[in-house]
Amino acid sequence: MLHRPSSVTFIRSSSLRAFCALAVVLFSLVGQAADDLEFDKGNRTVYDLPEPVAIQGRKYQMSQSLLVTAGYLPSDSFNKGFTITAGYKLAFTPYLTWEILSFGYIINRETQLKKDLLALNVGVQNIGLGGVLDYPRQIYMTGLHYSPMYSKSLLFNSKLVYSETSVFLGTGTLNFNQVGHKPMLAPGVTWRMYMGPRSAVTAYFRDYFYMDDNTGITGIIDFGLGFEFKFGGGPS
Repeated sequence: MLHRPSSVTFIRSSSLRAFCALAVVLFSLVGQAADDLEFDKGNRTVYDLPEPVAIQGRKYQMSQSLLVTAGYLPSDSFNKGFTITAGYKLAFTPYLTWEILSFGYIINRETQLKKDLLALNVGVQNIGLGGVLDYPRQIYMTGLHYSPMYSKSLLFNSKLVYSETSVFLGTGTLNFNQVGHKPMLAPGVTWRMYMGPRSAVTAYFRDYFYMDDNTGITGIIDFGLGFEFKFGGGPS
């Protein structure tokens, strides 16, 4: 009679060990499934290593610079202009630059349509600008550049180049050949690619909006390329 309880005790002990082993296995499987689910969702846990992120500051920047550009300004169907512009820029921060003053001179060319109409003695009258087939001769302007984007690119798989993209908002005046000065507002975009710590190539697009008595708000686009030189102190 003493042997039977011992057998029962042995059986119960074996069942308890098997149950504990099965519970450990199930717990491990559930935990692994939960970890896999968290990984699939992209969620990080306390056991994950931090993701390495490399952020490099601006290698080049121009605290003060002189800018020279050449562009194309199609005034209308009768006049097309080529612009030569010089300006001075001062940077307050790496993101904000003041184009203190820029002066643009416009070389106007009459289109073939205008020449043909004049040769036929056809009286053509402009809707705006008081009826005169006028065109701008000079641009006087000041404005701000905001540069939130700075890029590092690989050129031809051999050379790193640094560039930045800016939005521009300027104001000034268009001096027309006959009607004189027209105040204007000039939004635009500028792209700068650094050639080194003290020079850069630039490309720009601007739209000069002025108010006309007959046509209302009128715009003239201007786009072109230029070269920028750094001078003075400040970070490079």
